[in-house]
Amino acid sequence: MKSNRLIQFGILFVFLNFACVFPVFSQSNSIRIIGSVVNEQDEIIKGAAILIKQSTTGTVTDLSGNFSLDVPSLPIVLLVSYIGYDTQEVNVNEADGTVKVKLTQTQKTNPSPTEPEPIYQAIDQTDEIPQPIGGREEWHKYIAKNIVYPANDRKSRIQGVVLAVLHVTSEGKVQDVELLRGIGGECDQELIRVISASPDWIPAKQDGKPVQSRMRVPILFRVDSDKPEDLSKRMKEKAIAEEYGKHFVVVGYSSPSSTK
Repeated sequence: MKSNRLIQFGILFVFLNFACVFPVFSQSNSIRIIGSVVNEQDEIIKGAAILIKQSTTGTVTDLSGNFSLDVPSLPIVLLVSYIGYDTQEVNVNEADGTVKVKLTQTQKTNPSPTEPEPIYQAIDQTDEIPQPIGGREEWHKYIAKNIVYPANDRKSRIQGVVLAVLHVTSEGKVQDVELLRGIGGECDQELIRVISASPDWIPAKQDGKPVQSRMRVPILFRVDSDKPEDLSKRMKEKAIAEEYGKHFVVVGYSSPSSTK
């Protein structure tokens, strides 16, 4: 009788130990890749898109040009892209060390006069990128009509590039608007507010099927002032905005009596 109890206790002990080890084992299925993206001058690239090839899984570089991405297995191929640069395929065979990707600037060509550059950029690589219902011009009009330069930021002369990332679902709904670059004022939340309330989109398509994707929208808030410190800030932020390609410019006046 005592022997049977000892056997039962031994079986229970082994089972409990296995149960404790099993979750740790199951969490080791994913592999984290850490890397950075720079240009030919070794300058960091913020907001570059990193995508697992032949999938919709990816991420973007942060304000320091760094990224981390969990992948199911290795080796794997990453597609790294940024507007104005050639997309690069990167083979990752092991997770040790940091993956450094250097993008080459695309040779400029004359844009078509009938197809103005949209004031948004696709992050994810898909067969067909999302399109605003009603066309890009109607979406541009929506932003221009609804975006407002917050009075407190105008009075405090807060200006600069606010960059938002929005998710377009497979049903064309705008969700999960995130701030990729802010300027520390109310302008950050103003862009999130306007983008979150924007009309539906025609979703992206991959292999003929609607899929979720991400879009990037840059807005330059600019104070209309001739003060030297304001001019210096304006020129710096204008250069940053141009890195993102086409962008909105919202002009405000620093006078406290201004209402817009």
